[in-house]
Amino acid sequence: MTSLARTIGAALFRWRDLLPVPLVAGLACVARPTPWRWAAGLPLLLLGEALRLWSLMHIGPTTRTREICADRLVMTGPYALTRNPLYLANLCKVAGFLVIAGHGLFAALALAFYAFEYATVIPFEEQFLSEKFPAAFADYRARVPVLVPHALLPGWDARGPHSLGEALWSERRTFASSGLLLALLWACERWRSGRAAA
Repeated sequence: MTSLARTIGAALFRWRDLLPVPLVAGLACVARPTPWRWAAGLPLLLLGEALRLWSLMHIGPTTRTREICADRLVMTGPYALTRNPLYLANLCKVAGFLVIAGHGLFAALALAFYAFEYATVIPFEEQFLSEKFPAAFADYRARVPVLVPHALLPGWDARGPHSLGEALWSERRTFASSGLLLALLWACERWRSGRAAA
């Protein structure tokens, strides 16, 4: 990993919770939700959130920090399917919001942004893990795909060391931001319906 890529990855990692803010503003401007789009997008949102909760039950609340850290290499539950289940879950949720919004060009731009973000943040995180857990991470990386799951590891166990309650508590800000975005999309739909009826 080059020093420039590492610098970009570190910056995007540190500010990853604020990066969606401009996208939300843009989404509010272009959203054209319909009942069919809601029906298609909500399952993706629910799938993404379920995967986030399952991931948090295995990794714990350490993912909420702005400094990269790891007290152990997590390889259980969804981490036995993909090395980055939280990012896969985020992509599911983003896809759900984009489907609800129903604007193809904006969706393409948003997905390009996330592709760039994850193409820099994932190598940054993985370099940290390979330095902290050299042998274990090399073996894990050789067996488990970076993002898209394809098989289960031997001895796979769905249960995690953290409770669902801990995962729900850790996810409270994500619930709030997702709820606000859904409310914004609903308000856009109501506002445009009202203008069309006038």
